[in-house]
Amino acid sequence: MKLIIFLFALFLGVKATAQIVNHEVEPKGIYKEIDLSNDLKVCKLLLDTNLNNPQAALIDSVEHNANKYTPPVLYVLSNVLFTLKKYNEAAYWFYIAQLRARYDINRCTDKTADAYQYNETFGPVINNYAFTHLDSLEEIVPRVVEYVRSNEEKYDQRWINLSGLDAMGASLGNQPTTKKLSVDENKWAAIKTKTINDFYENFKSLLKSLRKK
Repeated sequence: MKLIIFLFALFLGVKATAQIVNHEVEPKGIYKEIDLSNDLKVCKLLLDTNLNNPQAALIDSVEHNANKYTPPVLYVLSNVLFTLKKYNEAAYWFYIAQLRARYDINRCTDKTADAYQYNETFGPVINNYAFTHLDSLEEIVPRVVEYVRSNEEKYDQRWINLSGLDAMGASLGNQPTTKKLSVDENKWAAIKTKTINDFYENFKSLLKSLRKK
């Protein structure tokens, strides 16, 4: 499988404001172990507008098995729900994707890894809706926080490493192909708690400022 730096942002069917350039190289070493083929498949199916695709059943399946999917799948899900005019559901899954992506970034050893392109691609339309429907947003975000806090991530958190310069460097022969990709697992619980708390506090500050406008 090709290493795509902005892995799931290659779908021409995505209605987004950002323009995306994909850089494809062959993953090497430890990075080749990160198997996201099923996530890619689900994303493609979600974005397939062919009438033969049972999209409603697929959406329901992804929602009920969200802990098994990497955040990019949930970003795509949020975009699909928004196009279906299910705006509050779209916001809910977008912010879950965003929060989980932050958690994955915070436990990644490559400090150049980020989810910037996903937020820039899928975020503007949802944020624009959410920030003009503050009562709904105030109800959605606590649910997001509770979901992430009370659910265990069952996907490969190393997906985020594929967005970093270390992965690209390893593929080009400029960086080691064997290294520790995540911080020690015994630190994850504390990192998750802090990530959630920071996210929630930032949201409450943002909401307070938006209410004053």
